[in-house]
Amino acid sequence: MLDSGMLDELSEYYGSVDPASQIGLRKAIGVPEFGRYLKEYPPGSGCGRGTGGEWDRGRRGVYEDSVREIKENTCQLAKRQIGKILRLKGAGWDLKRVDATESFREVMMATSDDHNKKRKKKRWMEVWGRDVLEPSMKIVKRFLEEE
Repeated sequence: MLDSGMLDELSEYYGSVDPASQIGLRKAIGVPEFGRYLKEYPPGSGCGRGTGGEWDRGRRGVYEDSVREIKENTCQLAKRQIGKILRLKGAGWDLKRVDATESFREVMMATSDDHNKKRKKKRWMEVWGRDVLEPSMKIVKRFLEEE
């Protein structure tokens, strides 16, 4: 997420919206964790930059604390989700798995450059249909047909 521009996106968000007014979005991964960083180093402030454009020690520390919190909170979220899934399975739910990994790979390739973008988008849609949409529709259909 960080390599894909998460901090830039959050900086833009914090620069254009009052985060306190966006209750639901404030709970999204990265938003609360980077809150302190963006308060201390508001978007466009240039605070903490040395003469060569590098970050000072304080800014780097707050950034690294935010990243550590994101990693810890994401790990905790995954553990809670796995626990919930296992409890549902243990309660007799017939859980199904749909793997969208290949589809997301195709999306990343399709958005990585403009060359053959139309063909790549078509490929992504084919993979999504095959790996996600069709299996999901079969699962729902079986569920609806059960007595």
